[in-house]
Amino acid sequence: MTGRARRAALGVVLAGALLVAGSPAVGQAQPLGDQAEWRIRQQIVDNALHQVGQREGNGNYYPPQYQVTGQGVLRPAEWCGVFVNWAWTTAGVQDKPAMRPAPGASVLDQGHWATYWQKWGKANGRWKDISERDVAPGDAVVYGNYPDMHAHVGLVVEVRYDRTGRKATHVRTIEGNFDERVVYSKLRKIEGLNAGKYLQASGFVSPF
Repeated sequence: MTGRARRAALGVVLAGALLVAGSPAVGQAQPLGDQAEWRIRQQIVDNALHQVGQREGNGNYYPPQYQVTGQGVLRPAEWCGVFVNWAWTTAGVQDKPAMRPAPGASVLDQGHWATYWQKWGKANGRWKDISERDVAPGDAVVYGNYPDMHAHVGLVVEVRYDRTGRKATHVRTIEGNFDERVVYSKLRKIEGLNAGKYLQASGFVSPF
């Protein structure tokens, strides 16, 4: 079974199963490495789902639990990237964008900057362009292109695929700092996916 076919077996029902039962979705048997990755993807989704409705205080004072200690996470700050970092970190993702720039690096090269997730994904073999329609639950979705200031990043929590199981057709997302809170989107088409009229999705970043 191909990687995309495996995703089709689980991704289409993952978010729904977590919402209804509060436990991971059950799919076909997979190699151990895939099972470990899918457990982490399921945990990312579960973490995000439990935060829907959380709001910031005045001046970007987002919920303090997202300020993961030891990572240089700022508060207050624009926090869509902070939320994605928190969901990945608490689910056990080891390799992810740094939340502070390296010495001598651009101030834009940090996970607080939404489109840095795109740059980091490309540099680390984790980037999937929107045109590829290759996405799985737990991926970050990036709106905009590095180094755009007008940008946003969220989390994919459900994916619908075509009949082949190879191409994603729709996604549902959970996004922090959208209207100053954590929101759960409706199921949306990959084609034209956006976070506002002038903020088109450019692609996805995989946690693995």
